[in-house]
Amino acid sequence: MTITLNASRPPQAKYAAVFCVDENYFPFACFAADQLVRSGGMRDLDIVICAPAGCIVPPSMPDIRLCHLETDNLFAGLYLDERRTESVYHRLALPVAMQNDYARILYLDADIFVHGGNFPALFNVDLGGHAIAAVRDSYQWIEPDRQMPDFANVGLSPAKYFNSGVILMDVAAYVAQDILGQCLTFGRANNDKLRQHDQELINCVLHGNWAELSPIWNWQHPIRSAYYEVMLPVAITHFIGPHKPWRDPQHLLPSRFAIAMSAFMARHFPDHPPISIPKSRDITPRYIRKLTFKNLIRMGPLRRYVQRFPNDLLAE
Repeated sequence: MTITLNASRPPQAKYAAVFCVDENYFPFACFAADQLVRSGGMRDLDIVICAPAGCIVPPSMPDIRLCHLETDNLFAGLYLDERRTESVYHRLALPVAMQNDYARILYLDADIFVHGGNFPALFNVDLGGHAIAAVRDSYQWIEPDRQMPDFANVGLSPAKYFNSGVILMDVAAYVAQDILGQCLTFGRANNDKLRQHDQELINCVLHGNWAELSPIWNWQHPIRSAYYEVMLPVAITHFIGPHKPWRDPQHLLPSRFAIAMSAFMARHFPDHPPISIPKSRDITPRYIRKLTFKNLIRMGPLRRYVQRFPNDLLAE
């Protein structure tokens, strides 16, 4: 197993928040990284972006550690579609690639918005021997016992299933349990059944053997949960699905996200296409009624789900 990590500078902390992106998502990772820096919630933290060679962090963002990960076709034989390359699996290799650099890694997707939060508590939470901690996928927020198609496709019984957009990794436990090796073996053996890339793969390998974090660390932002989000101390909003702050033609997301990203791009990536900011007139009464109805019918089950996390970290 050959994994090579080329970095712009040596590690400077024992913990890291890490993004893995291609050229298209690189500016958005920089935006999220800048939010982490500005939150000021974690000083003993490296902020790392793993990106293809040729990506350059703007000089105005000196706090970022830029890395290039070479995996030497390590993920050959795993499922890919026409829109993705092997880089979609790079997050699975981070603990192995960075085992001499960091004790814990918080992997983050680039399509997030960082509000703040108690990051020191998150990085130091007791995982009880688990290799990772994560947040359930939103499909199980209302129905925790719901069977996920990803499990059914490979003949696995129902179990809790996490969204891979935010993953806290205990490096030593991850390496000792050979999670990466298990993923490679399982992925190649089930190539014809897997269709959701890394998320489906690592969920099938762990099959519920992970620590469950409060949804405030990965608030998956469908419109039917938008009202409840503003009542919680959400640390990270994750824009699952097709609607992103930079691509929201129907204006389904609150405008504050696009406004913040537009200002960032104008300062750090002036050549990037402009971010469209919705106007007040774009929010129609029909949309408000639809949004209100969808949120009201989910309010009770969402409250019961959130109450399982008494300290905004792990479930009881």
